[in-house]
Amino acid sequence: MISKIHIEALKSIQEMTLDCAGLNLIVGTNSSGKSTLLQAILLNAQNREEKTGLNGKLVSLGEFREARNYHMPNRNIKIEIWQSDHKEPSKMEFIGDKERDEYKIKVSADLEPCRITILDESGGTAFRLVDPLVLHYLSCDRVGAMDIYKKNMIEGSGMGTNGEFALAYLLKHDTDPVDKDMAVQDGRTTNSLLDQVNYWLNYIVGTMLQINDLKKTNYLQVKYNNNQGNINLDAAYCRPINVGAGISYMVSVLITCLASGPNDIILIENPEIHLHPKAQSRVGEFLHHVSKAGRQLFVETHSDHIFNSIRVGVAQNKICQEDVKVYFFALDDNYETQCNPIIFGEYGKITGLNHSMDIHDLFDQFEIDLDKMLGL
Repeated sequence: MISKIHIEALKSIQEMTLDCAGLNLIVGTNSSGKSTLLQAILLNAQNREEKTGLNGKLVSLGEFREARNYHMPNRNIKIEIWQSDHKEPSKMEFIGDKERDEYKIKVSADLEPCRITILDESGGTAFRLVDPLVLHYLSCDRVGAMDIYKKNMIEGSGMGTNGEFALAYLLKHDTDPVDKDMAVQDGRTTNSLLDQVNYWLNYIVGTMLQINDLKKTNYLQVKYNNNQGNINLDAAYCRPINVGAGISYMVSVLITCLASGPNDIILIENPEIHLHPKAQSRVGEFLHHVSKAGRQLFVETHSDHIFNSIRVGVAQNKICQEDVKVYFFALDDNYETQCNPIIFGEYGKITGLNHSMDIHDLFDQFEIDLDKMLGL
């Protein structure tokens, strides 16, 4: 897992170092650098396989001059990531060439895949390469409600950065057992991936899904049932377009998290898309459940309900403060990213550890509007 991240001269971030936990919640105003933090992790990940630079299959930032901090024209972009089982950080530097308007990339040896020894079936010794950082990424542009979804015909493409292959993964692995630390044990739900997805789908938004293979095509079909009294009645199942839009956006989040392995790193942008406040709060519970199962999450969100769900958990001693990092991002007067680490005290009291930065934009619009209605 990632224990610390250091970034220099990347977009609106001049210089920043963040300590990381199992669940990392990134909140703040628009265009304040939240996505830039995730992009730094993605740049690190996509340059492990090959030096794709600023533009690859996970993220594309355009030209070097666009990605480098505007106020730091003579500085190189630097990204350093510490992993919990490594003594030294993995270092990556994008070195600009002003005259040619281009750049080159310098990557530390620690970014190369590790070689591990395994025993084959005959008892002999074999070797294989493993990436010490296994990462899953779901962007805010996730696929929504569709009549049919594509099967995954691209080897090694995973769930897709937009979750476009998440349902195809579920179709192929519906009976696979979910890791025991991740699976909910309620006496009624099996530990199969499909049942675990439906458990959380029902808990968060009150529905369950049915997935069907459209034989001899490159497509599959999904239907949803909001009537729990008729889960075996095919007529009770509806096309995705006829249920709440947030359900379709949520499914890829559930599948990606529940299908992940121990120590995997999961980046999610805006898991709350089109969800009711109650459902958003329960998403917060789900994210904590995933992190407690040994996965690491970096979640960018504008949801005060997800934020408050974690806040309540800490206040009720259901969540350890040490297991969660909450970072509030905002721009200063020079349009540079400022970061304020947030901790929750007794009764959920919010405290910002960066005393030079106020937190008046930290989900306080409800109180502002209420004061206006009260004439205050």
